[in-house]
Parts: sequence; structure tokens; C-alpha cells
Amino acid sequence: MTDYRWDVAPSFAEEDRTRVEPIVRRLEELGVKVYYDEDQIVARWGLNLVEHIAETLTHKVRYVLMFASQHYVGHSWARHERQTAQARALAQQNEYVLPIKLDDTEVPGLLSTTGFLDLRVHSLEVIAQAVVQKLAQHRAEFTASTPITPKSVAALVREKPRGWEYLLYVTVVSQGLAELESKYWEHFLRYAPRNGDVEHGNGIELIRDRNVVLSEIIKVAVESVFTGDTQEAAFGAPGEAGDPERIVHLGELFVRTFDEILEWARRIHGTSYASEPARLAARIQAQFADQQLRAMHAVAQDLRRVADTLIERLAAGEQINMTVPLVFEVDPELEQEFRVALDRLSP
Repeated sequence: MTDYRWDVAPSFAEEDRTRVEPIVRRLEELGVKVYYDEDQIVARWGLNLVEHIAETLTHKVRYVLMFASQHYVGHSWARHERQTAQARALAQQNEYVLPIKLDDTEVPGLLSTTGFLDLRVHSLEVIAQAVVQKLAQHRAEFTASTPITPKSVAALVREKPRGWEYLLYVTVVSQGLAELESKYWEHFLRYAPRNGDVEHGNGIELIRDRNVVLSEIIKVAVESVFTGDTQEAAFGAPGEAGDPERIVHLGELFVRTFDEILEWARRIHGTSYASEPARLAARIQAQFADQQLRAMHAVAQDLRRVADTLIERLAAGEQINMTVPLVFEVDPELEQEFRVALDRLSP
């Protein structure tokens, strides 16, 4: 972990100083090390400030608090700070610029999808606590790309940044599904390597058995694994801490269920059929997995996007939903197509 001299540095226009300084002082009360120009008058005396600010923002602070406003966009010195901060943000993967809106002015180079707080909506205390939580998450060195090890989990639990349970779950799910991405892609290509199984008959019994297996996979997931009780046991009731081992286990079960559905369809595609009508019916049946796979893949992507701005969302009072969508349905047109294919298999 990089050892920065300061935790944060505010970047703002002089016209906004009276709104920024109370946040700076509250952060200092909370133990945050802040690089604030008014406190650095002696240290900055005689220095080339262009070079000094570039060096500080690039190498010596963990986060830049960007106070976005009409004044900020139009201020030449603030423009230099902004461009320096954005250059570093582009070079590193984790978040570095933490925007705080003072009005609705758009900041050049700042994506609209970037999470932000708003001083018109969020109190000084909310913003200060959000910074503290960001720093706790950083000290845990835990992101959605962090390898899941007992050491990394222990660091996360030790620091306990707000929403750590969610971050842990997202990481397990994201990394697990990333390993299955090629299989997921191949499913929609309707491809699987030959598995050595050959169906010599009309395939009706095999197709019926596969329907039972898929129904059982979904039934177990709905009735046993992803219930409100199991989620509460993992993440804790409101106001209670979660259980890291159960959170990891629940995330692994999400991935395992996803893989089980993939494998169900993969076995169909990997089987060879002596009868062309049987092959056609089986290929249609494999598409029964499409909607559930898409739903689970989409929720994993959504979880990851939320994790990237988790502290901001929680600080803003947003309720984070971790419900696993098990929406197994078959498109009516696909189901009709399947029935027609089955009729062709009848003796």
C-alpha cells in the first residue's frame, strides 16, 4: 500500500473557500490528514507552486476532493489542479478524484457516471464521514479486483468501511463470474466441445430428464439458497454486522448456481444426436437457460457498478439491494417452438 503524506487535498476555487473550509476542519477533527493551502503558507513560501502542486497531487495525497462549481471551472489555478488530478486518475485504476458538487456546473473531463456527493443535499457531516469511510476502505486494500484470501478478508473486516459486507459479496461474485465469462459467451454461441455422449434414440426421455434437472436447480436456489433468511444470516439484520464467512459462501453459491445452469446447457450442446429432430429439440431446450443466465450476469454487473461508488451511495442514503434475481421463465415463442419440435419426436 502506498504511503501518502496526506489523506486528502481539497481542490476548489477561491470564491468557494468559505464553503470548503468547514469541511476541511471537520475532517481534521476526525483525524484525516488534509493538505490545505492556508495551512501550508510557510511550506509553500518561495516554491514554484505549479511544480509543487503537481508533485503534491500526483504523489503525496491519497484522494483529491474536487469541489465542482461555476467558479471552479472558470478559475485558472483550479484548472491546473483539476487537470493534474485527472491525469493521475487516468493513470490509476482505483478512484482518486472524489467530486463534491456545489452547483450543477459540468466539469470538463469528469464523466457523468462518476459518483459524487452534493453539498446542497448532503450535510458537512455526511461528506466528512464519507471521506473517512473511503480511507478505511483504502486501508483495507480491498477492491472488487482484490484476490479473495483470508488475509484480504481479515483486512476488510478489521477496517470495516461502511458497506464492507456488500463489497466482499460483490468481489466474490465478480471474480467468480469473470472466470466463467468464456463459458457464458459460448453458451450464446450455442457451442460446447463434444463430451462423448451419444443419443441414438428420439431423445424424449433424455429431454424430460433434463427438464427435471433444470427445475430442481432453480427450485433449490429459490427455496433454500437465496432466501431472505439466508441473506440476513450472511449480511446481518438491520443494525447488525455481517458474517464474512457466510457472505463469501453465499457469493460462491451464486457463482456455483450460475455455473450449474451453464453446465446443464453445455451438456446438451456437447452431446451428439443420431436423429436430427432430436438434436433440434435438444438445442431448443438448451435455450431455456438463457433468461436466467442473462439475469444473473446482469445483476453481477450491476453489483460491480454499485461497488465502485459504494461509499458515495451509502453516504447519500441510498438503500443497496442485494437480492438475487431468480426469474426463470421461458419465452412463450421459444416454448411453442420446443413443443413443435417435441411433436416431431413422437413415435
